[in-house]
Amino acid sequence: MPLKALVTGATGFIGSHLVQILVGENWDVTCLIRSKSRTDFLQKFPVRFVEGSANDVDSLGKAVKGQDYVFHLAGRIYPASRTVYDIANHQLTRNLVQACLRKNTSLKRFVYISSISAAGPSLPNFYSEENQAPSPISEYGRTKLKGEESVREAWDLIPATIIRPPSVYGPRQQETEHLIKLISKRIVPLLKEKKETTSLIYVKDLIQGILQAALSPKTKNQVYYLTDGNGYSWRNIILTVKRVVLGESFFFPLPEELIFFVAWLVDMLKKTGLIKSYFGRKLWRAMTQTPWLFSSSKAEKDFGFRARYSLENGIKETVDYYRK
Repeated sequence: MPLKALVTGATGFIGSHLVQILVGENWDVTCLIRSKSRTDFLQKFPVRFVEGSANDVDSLGKAVKGQDYVFHLAGRIYPASRTVYDIANHQLTRNLVQACLRKNTSLKRFVYISSISAAGPSLPNFYSEENQAPSPISEYGRTKLKGEESVREAWDLIPATIIRPPSVYGPRQQETEHLIKLISKRIVPLLKEKKETTSLIYVKDLIQGILQAALSPKTKNQVYYLTDGNGYSWRNIILTVKRVVLGESFFFPLPEELIFFVAWLVDMLKKTGLIKSYFGRKLWRAMTQTPWLFSSSKAEKDFGFRARYSLENGIKETVDYYRK
Protein backbone atom coordinates (compact mmCIF):
# COMPACT_ATOMS: atom_id res chain seq x y z
CA MET A 1 0.00 0.00 0.00
CA PRO A 2 1.39 3.43 -0.90
CA LEU A 3 1.95 5.93 1.88
CA LYS A 4 -0.73 8.59 2.13
CA ALA A 5 0.22 12.25 2.45
CA LEU A 6 -1.67 15.50 2.83
CA VAL A 7 0.18 18.52 1.43
CA THR A 8 -0.91 22.05 2.31
CA GLY A 9 0.48 24.87 0.19
CA ALA A 10 0.70 22.46 -2.74
CA THR A 11 0.06 25.23 -5.29
CA GLY A 12 3.08 27.20 -4.08
CA PHE A 13 6.71 27.03 -5.18
CA ILE A 14 8.04 24.49 -2.65
CA GLY A 15 4.73 22.65 -2.28
CA SER A 16 4.42 21.97 -6.01
CA HIS A 17 7.92 20.47 -6.06
CA LEU A 18 7.08 18.31 -3.05
CA VAL A 19 3.91 16.99 -4.73
CA GLN A 20 5.86 16.22 -7.90
CA ILE A 21 8.46 14.20 -5.98
CA LEU A 22 5.88 12.38 -3.84
CA VAL A 23 3.87 11.32 -6.88
CA GLY A 24 7.09 10.20 -8.59
CA GLU A 25 7.80 7.98 -5.57
CA ASN A 26 4.27 6.49 -5.69
CA TRP A 27 2.80 8.25 -2.68
CA ASP A 28 -0.98 8.68 -2.49
CA VAL A 29 -1.25 12.50 -2.37
CA THR A 30 -4.08 14.78 -1.26
CA CYS A 31 -3.71 18.56 -1.62
CA LEU A 32 -5.49 20.95 0.72
CA ILE A 33 -6.32 24.06 -1.30
CA ARG A 34 -8.35 27.24 -0.99
CA SER A 35 -11.45 27.63 -3.15
CA LYS A 36 -9.72 30.19 -5.41
CA SER A 37 -6.38 28.40 -5.71
CA ARG A 38 -4.89 27.92 -9.18
CA THR A 39 -4.15 24.23 -9.68
CA ASP A 40 -2.95 24.32 -13.32
CA PHE A 41 0.45 22.75 -12.62
CA LEU A 42 -0.94 20.11 -10.25
CA GLN A 43 -3.65 18.96 -12.66
CA LYS A 44 -1.10 16.83 -14.52
CA PHE A 45 -0.59 14.64 -11.45
CA PRO A 46 -2.88 11.92 -10.00
CA VAL A 47 -3.70 13.82 -6.79
CA ARG A 48 -6.90 14.59 -4.93
CA PHE A 49 -7.98 18.11 -3.98
CA VAL A 50 -9.76 19.02 -0.76
CA GLU A 51 -10.97 22.58 -0.26
CA GLY A 52 -10.47 24.13 3.15
CA SER A 53 -9.51 27.28 5.00
CA ALA A 54 -7.64 28.28 8.15
CA ASN A 55 -10.64 28.42 10.47
CA ASP A 56 -12.89 25.83 8.81
CA VAL A 57 -12.20 23.04 11.29
CA ASP A 58 -14.55 20.57 9.60
CA SER A 59 -12.72 20.79 6.26
CA LEU A 60 -9.35 20.43 8.01
CA GLY A 61 -10.59 17.35 9.85
CA LYS A 62 -11.73 15.72 6.60
CA ALA A 63 -8.39 16.53 4.98
CA VAL A 64 -6.18 14.95 7.66
CA LYS A 65 -8.34 11.87 8.27
CA GLY A 66 -6.65 8.66 7.12
CA GLN A 67 -3.36 10.32 6.17
CA ASP A 68 -0.01 8.77 7.15
CA TYR A 69 1.87 12.07 6.85
CA VAL A 70 0.90 15.73 6.87
CA PHE A 71 3.30 18.15 5.15
CA HIS A 72 2.21 21.62 6.17
CA LEU A 73 3.69 24.25 3.84
CA ALA A 74 0.80 26.69 3.47
CA GLY A 75 1.36 30.18 4.79
CA ARG A 76 1.55 33.86 3.95
CA ILE A 77 4.93 35.27 2.85
CA TYR A 78 4.13 38.44 0.94
CA PRO A 79 3.17 41.72 2.68
CA ALA A 80 -0.11 41.64 4.58
CA SER A 81 -1.75 42.97 7.72
CA ARG A 82 -0.96 41.44 11.11
CA THR A 83 -4.34 39.74 11.09
CA VAL A 84 -3.79 38.09 7.70
CA TYR A 85 -0.31 36.92 8.72
CA ASP A 86 -1.68 35.48 11.96
CA ILE A 87 -4.53 33.64 10.28
CA ALA A 88 -2.33 32.15 7.54
CA ASN A 89 0.79 31.29 9.56
CA HIS A 90 -0.44 30.72 13.10
CA GLN A 91 -4.15 29.94 13.22
CA LEU A 92 -4.06 27.57 10.24
CA THR A 93 -1.16 25.65 11.80
CA ARG A 94 -2.86 25.49 15.20
CA ASN A 95 -6.16 24.31 13.73
CA LEU A 96 -4.46 21.74 11.50
CA VAL A 97 -2.64 20.28 14.50
CA GLN A 98 -5.91 20.17 16.45
CA ALA A 99 -7.61 18.46 13.50
CA CYS A 100 -4.93 15.75 13.58
CA LEU A 101 -5.49 15.27 17.32
CA ARG A 102 -9.23 14.83 16.78
CA LYS A 103 -9.34 12.92 13.49
CA ASN A 104 -6.01 11.13 13.04
CA THR A 105 -4.39 9.79 16.21
CA SER A 106 -2.38 7.25 14.18
CA LEU A 107 -0.53 9.91 12.16
CA LYS A 108 3.07 8.86 11.49
CA ARG A 109 4.45 12.41 11.26
CA PHE A 110 3.35 16.04 11.09
CA VAL A 111 6.00 18.02 9.20
CA TYR A 112 5.79 21.79 9.55
CA ILE A 113 7.78 23.85 7.06
CA SER A 114 8.59 26.99 8.99
CA SER A 115 11.31 29.51 8.09
CA ILE A 116 14.59 31.00 9.25
CA SER A 117 12.48 34.15 9.75
CA ALA A 118 11.03 32.44 12.83
CA ALA A 119 14.54 32.25 14.25
CA GLY A 120 15.58 35.78 13.31
CA PRO A 121 18.96 36.95 11.99
CA SER A 122 22.20 35.27 12.95
CA LEU A 123 25.05 37.06 14.68
CA PRO A 124 27.72 38.55 12.37
CA ASN A 125 30.19 35.92 11.09
CA PHE A 126 28.29 33.20 12.97
CA TYR A 127 26.19 30.28 11.73
CA SER A 128 23.12 29.89 13.95
CA GLU A 129 22.09 26.47 15.24
CA GLU A 130 18.76 25.13 16.43
CA ASN A 131 19.47 25.46 20.16
CA GLN A 132 19.69 29.25 19.98
CA ALA A 133 16.70 31.24 21.24
CA PRO A 134 14.59 32.62 18.36
CA SER A 135 14.30 36.38 17.90
CA PRO A 136 12.20 37.16 14.80
CA ILE A 137 12.26 40.73 13.47
CA SER A 138 9.24 40.67 11.12
CA GLU A 139 5.54 39.97 11.47
CA TYR A 140 6.00 37.06 9.09
CA GLY A 141 8.72 35.61 11.31
CA ARG A 142 6.75 36.17 14.51
CA THR A 143 3.65 34.41 13.15
CA LYS A 144 5.72 31.50 11.79
CA LEU A 145 7.22 31.14 15.27
CA LYS A 146 3.70 31.11 16.75
CA GLY A 147 2.91 28.34 14.27
CA GLU A 148 5.92 26.41 15.55
CA GLU A 149 4.70 26.86 19.12
CA SER A 150 1.33 25.35 18.14
CA VAL A 151 3.18 22.28 16.89
CA ARG A 152 5.39 22.07 19.99
CA GLU A 153 2.38 22.19 22.28
CA ALA A 154 1.18 18.89 20.77
CA TRP A 155 4.55 17.11 20.68
CA ASP A 156 3.51 14.74 23.47
CA LEU A 157 0.46 13.71 21.45
CA ILE A 158 1.54 13.53 17.79
CA PRO A 159 5.00 12.98 16.29
CA ALA A 160 6.13 16.17 14.58
CA THR A 161 9.17 17.71 12.90
CA ILE A 162 9.83 21.39 12.20
CA ILE A 163 11.97 22.42 9.23
CA ARG A 164 13.36 25.96 8.88
CA PRO A 165 14.58 26.52 5.30
CA PRO A 166 16.68 29.57 4.35
CA SER A 167 16.20 31.32 0.98
CA VAL A 168 15.10 28.64 -1.48
CA TYR A 169 15.68 28.95 -5.22
CA GLY A 170 14.86 26.88 -8.28
CA PRO A 171 12.34 26.48 -11.13
CA ARG A 172 9.00 28.25 -10.58
CA GLN A 173 10.40 30.51 -7.86
CA GLN A 174 9.29 34.02 -8.77
CA GLU A 175 12.32 36.01 -7.60
CA THR A 176 14.75 33.58 -9.25
CA GLU A 177 12.80 33.85 -12.51
CA HIS A 178 12.82 37.67 -12.39
CA LEU A 179 16.58 37.75 -11.83
CA ILE A 180 17.26 35.33 -14.68
CA LYS A 181 15.03 37.34 -17.04
CA LEU A 182 16.75 40.60 -16.08
CA ILE A 183 20.23 39.18 -16.61
CA SER A 184 19.12 37.56 -19.89
CA LYS A 185 18.59 41.15 -21.09
CA ARG A 186 22.25 41.79 -20.18
CA ILE A 187 21.29 43.97 -17.21
CA VAL A 188 23.24 42.80 -14.18
CA PRO A 189 22.72 44.26 -10.67
CA LEU A 190 26.29 44.88 -9.63
CA LEU A 191 26.53 45.00 -5.85
CA LYS A 192 29.55 46.15 -3.89
CA GLU A 193 31.69 43.40 -2.41
CA LYS A 194 30.32 42.33 0.98
CA LYS A 195 30.83 39.48 3.40
CA GLU A 196 28.67 36.38 3.40
CA THR A 197 25.18 37.31 4.58
CA THR A 198 22.86 34.50 3.56
CA SER A 199 22.38 30.74 3.46
CA LEU A 200 20.66 29.10 0.50
CA ILE A 201 19.27 25.76 -0.61
CA TYR A 202 18.17 24.46 -4.00
CA VAL A 203 14.55 23.35 -3.97
CA LYS A 204 15.31 19.71 -4.86
CA ASP A 205 17.76 19.47 -1.97
CA LEU A 206 15.14 20.93 0.36
CA ILE A 207 12.53 18.37 -0.74
CA GLN A 208 15.06 15.57 -0.26
CA GLY A 209 15.76 16.83 3.27
CA ILE A 210 12.07 17.19 4.12
CA LEU A 211 11.39 13.58 3.13
CA GLN A 212 14.47 12.27 4.93
CA ALA A 213 13.36 14.07 8.08
CA ALA A 214 9.76 12.84 7.76
CA LEU A 215 10.82 9.20 7.48
CA SER A 216 13.57 9.16 10.11
CA PRO A 217 12.72 7.97 13.65
CA LYS A 218 15.43 10.28 15.05
CA THR A 219 13.69 13.47 13.95
CA LYS A 220 10.54 13.13 16.04
CA ASN A 221 9.84 16.38 17.95
CA GLN A 222 12.93 18.14 16.59
CA VAL A 223 13.71 21.38 14.74
CA TYR A 224 16.15 21.50 11.80
CA TYR A 225 17.81 24.00 9.49
CA LEU A 226 18.40 22.70 5.96
CA THR A 227 20.98 24.57 3.86
CA ASP A 228 23.55 23.73 1.19
CA GLY A 229 26.27 24.18 3.82
CA ASN A 230 27.69 27.44 2.44
CA GLY A 231 27.31 31.15 3.07
CA TYR A 232 26.96 33.68 0.25
CA SER A 233 27.06 37.38 -0.45
CA TRP A 234 24.35 38.60 -2.81
CA ARG A 235 27.08 39.87 -5.12
CA ASN A 236 28.37 36.32 -5.39
CA ILE A 237 24.86 34.94 -6.04
CA ILE A 238 24.13 37.48 -8.79
CA LEU A 239 27.50 36.99 -10.48
CA THR A 240 26.94 33.21 -10.45
CA VAL A 241 23.62 33.71 -12.27
CA LYS A 242 25.36 36.09 -14.69
CA ARG A 243 28.11 33.55 -15.39
CA VAL A 244 25.57 30.80 -16.13
CA VAL A 245 23.28 32.99 -18.27
CA LEU A 246 25.77 35.20 -20.13
CA GLY A 247 29.14 33.52 -19.74
CA GLU A 248 31.88 36.06 -20.40
CA SER A 249 29.87 38.19 -22.83
CA PHE A 250 29.24 41.90 -22.22
CA PHE A 251 26.55 43.25 -19.91
CA PHE A 252 25.19 46.54 -18.58
CA PRO A 253 25.99 46.94 -14.86
CA LEU A 254 23.16 48.17 -12.63
CA PRO A 255 24.86 49.99 -9.71
CA GLU A 256 23.82 49.31 -6.12
CA GLU A 257 22.91 52.96 -5.60
CA LEU A 258 20.37 52.76 -8.42
CA ILE A 259 18.86 49.58 -6.98
CA PHE A 260 18.39 51.30 -3.62
CA PHE A 261 16.70 54.22 -5.41
CA VAL A 262 14.32 51.74 -7.08
CA ALA A 263 13.58 50.24 -3.64
CA TRP A 264 12.77 53.73 -2.33
CA LEU A 265 10.54 54.42 -5.35
CA VAL A 266 8.71 51.11 -4.85
CA ASP A 267 8.05 52.04 -1.20
CA MET A 268 6.57 55.38 -2.28
CA LEU A 269 4.33 53.74 -4.86
CA LYS A 270 3.18 51.11 -2.34
CA LYS A 271 1.97 53.90 -0.05
CA THR A 272 -0.23 55.26 -2.84
CA GLY A 273 -1.72 51.81 -3.44
CA LEU A 274 -0.61 51.82 -7.08
CA ILE A 275 1.49 48.68 -6.70
CA LYS A 276 1.90 45.74 -4.37
CA SER A 277 5.40 44.38 -4.02
CA TYR A 278 7.50 42.38 -1.58
CA PHE A 279 10.52 44.42 -2.66
CA GLY A 280 11.45 47.67 -0.93
CA ARG A 281 14.09 49.28 1.26
CA LYS A 282 13.32 47.03 4.23
CA LEU A 283 13.82 43.87 2.19
CA TRP A 284 16.91 45.32 0.52
CA ARG A 285 18.54 46.04 3.89
CA ALA A 286 17.53 42.61 5.21
CA MET A 287 19.14 40.97 2.18
CA THR A 288 22.38 42.92 1.98
CA GLN A 289 23.07 44.09 5.55
CA THR A 290 21.44 41.56 7.89
CA PRO A 291 23.19 38.17 8.32
CA TRP A 292 21.03 35.09 7.74
CA LEU A 293 23.57 32.30 8.15
CA PHE A 294 22.51 28.89 9.49
CA SER A 295 24.12 25.51 10.05
CA SER A 296 22.54 22.23 8.98
CA SER A 297 25.05 20.12 10.91
CA LYS A 298 22.29 18.76 13.19
CA ALA A 299 20.38 17.44 10.16
CA GLU A 300 23.56 15.89 8.81
CA LYS A 301 24.19 14.19 12.15
CA ASP A 302 20.63 13.00 12.85
CA PHE A 303 19.52 11.74 9.44
CA GLY A 304 22.44 12.06 7.07
CA PHE A 305 21.24 15.13 5.19
CA ARG A 306 23.72 16.56 2.71
CA ALA A 307 22.88 18.90 -0.16
CA ARG A 308 23.73 17.55 -3.61
CA TYR A 309 23.56 20.82 -5.56
CA SER A 310 26.16 23.56 -5.57
CA LEU A 311 24.87 27.07 -6.24
CA GLU A 312 26.19 26.95 -9.80
CA ASN A 313 24.60 23.56 -10.55
CA GLY A 314 21.28 24.66 -9.07
CA ILE A 315 21.31 27.85 -11.15
CA LYS A 316 22.24 25.88 -14.30
CA GLU A 317 19.31 23.52 -13.83
CA THR A 318 16.97 26.46 -13.18
CA VAL A 319 18.16 28.36 -16.27
CA ASP A 320 17.75 25.20 -18.38
CA TYR A 321 14.19 24.87 -17.09
CA TYR A 322 13.28 28.36 -18.33
CA ARG A 323 15.12 27.95 -21.64
CA LYS A 324 13.12 24.79 -22.37
